Amino acid sequence: MRFKYLLFDADGTLYDYEHAELRAFRNTMQNFGIDKDIDLLHTSYKEVNYAIWRDFEEHKITAKELREERFRRFLSKEQLLHDCKKMSKIYIDHISKSTALLDGAIEIIEYIGSKYSVSLITNGLADVQYSRIRNSEFKDSFEHIFISEEIGFPKPMKEIFEHVFKTLGYPEKEEVLIVGDSFRSDIVGGKNYGIPTCWFNPKNLTNENGFEPDYEIQKLLELRAIL
Repeated sequence: MRFKYLLFDADGTLYDYEHAELRAFRNTMQNFGIDKDIDLLHTSYKEVNYAIWRDFEEHKITAKELREERFRRFLSKEQLLHDCKKMSKIYIDHISKSTALLDGAIEIIEYIGSKYSVSLITNGLADVQYSRIRNSEFKDSFEHIFISEEIGFPKPMKEIFEHVFKTLGYPEKEEVLIVGDSFRSDIVGGKNYGIPTCWFNPKNLTNENGFEPDYEIQKLLELRAIL
């Protein structure tokens, strides 16, 4: 086997983030008695959320700050008079309960079985990720769970990869494959650290990033041909 260690991203790679996020948002709005223009509000929230996660990836904001700040910006943008701290708490409670997985996620993890050291590397919030993993079919699937909030550095920063490699016992870089849907955090992060990368691209997006990942798949089970 060429690879001995597999690093999987969580949201959008194994977990169905879009489903979880939409459901959590709608439930949160319902909790606050907001029942009009939900689709428009959701689009607005996603724009705010995307921007603030970019700030997080660039180390401009901490995970602790992100939790409330995204709702503070959203409520200000939409001129809604609600408590951003309370809204954040309720939203996180909702999304923590979502264990929906993407097609092929269970099958690929079962296929890998005990043949590889399999770890999760995610920029997600620690309490959200641990809750979802604990209540999903993946609860015993990962040797290590690397969460940027706990490590102090997000993907694509080299520091999180240095932490991963220290924990793994400094394997040879060519033995480690990162699999993720985010070109910016997973592929750029992996490339910059010098490890092989596999871009999970289920929507068949055009790569306009100036360089190629080592591998590209549209379905998780296509990973079997690489391994």
